Amino acid sequence: MCEGLRPKQFYARALDPIHIGTGGYRLRRVDNSIVRDPATDVPKMPGTSIAGVVRAFAEIVKEEDEKKEDKDKKLKGVDIEKVFGTADRKGILRFYDGQIVFFPVPSIQGTVWITTKELIEYWFGEIKDKNGEKIKIPDEIDNEAYAIKEINTDRPLNLGWLLLKVEKAENGKEVALPSIDKWVKRIVLVSEKLFSHIVNDNLEVRTSVKINSDTGTAEAGKLFTYEAIPRGTVFGLEIGLDDALAKQRGINVDIIDVVIQAVSPCFKNLGLGGMGTRGFGRIELAIEQKVKSQGGETNAQS
Repeated sequence: MCEGLRPKQFYARALDPIHIGTGGYRLRRVDNSIVRDPATDVPKMPGTSIAGVVRAFAEIVKEEDEKKEDKDKKLKGVDIEKVFGTADRKGILRFYDGQIVFFPVPSIQGTVWITTKELIEYWFGEIKDKNGEKIKIPDEIDNEAYAIKEINTDRPLNLGWLLLKVEKAENGKEVALPSIDKWVKRIVLVSEKLFSHIVNDNLEVRTSVKINSDTGTAEAGKLFTYEAIPRGTVFGLEIGLDDALAKQRGINVDIIDVVIQAVSPCFKNLGLGGMGTRGFGRIELAIEQKVKSQGGETNAQS
């Protein structure tokens, strides 16, 4: 990692289904499919989509600031063009694709959130229980589920239509994830191979019809289907800062925190992606943020 570009990690939860479309029809099971990672086929939040809404929300907040006293301004002294760039000048922030870290799946035990060893280690490092003891994760999970939080392991676990044998963590330990414990109740790890299949098999699919604006009625032959990432999904988001460029423009290095805290309510009220008029798109950001740097990771509370 370049020393001058330090990604900050944030966690977000979908309050509504999320639909970020591919921009056209694809040969899939629905007419309007969502963006996926080409390597894993797992849906994602494109960095361009995140960057676009963060800038739009920042401009809204900046406009609202003009009506407030100085002490109440959320983006006081922040130059939107210097931070986000213009057509002929790049911004100082780098927005990376958002990943699904925990995906909700219905089961006989209630909603279970699935993840993989690779995802949880990337986003949380060493996973530990509430006593601070490390939970050892097997190198190979294969075609089974590895329970790490509030899962009954006495019987097989169904994840949608799929029935898997459940392995218990060593000594029955259960993971503690302070940043998002309030969001996820039951967690199992599955293999990367199964993760992609389970996610794609449990996306939300809806059917809609185009409405004629003149008559206010459905148009004949205009029925279409579309998919979305379901409510309750937890994403990992990363935003990088070009330190050298920030210093050159006289911008404080904590600008990411300032901007994200300012626009957070907008994500909760306005959301991102398509189908917003159909109740899609709202997300909630976790309060705790994690900074990844050359020297390791530290936690920051907003």
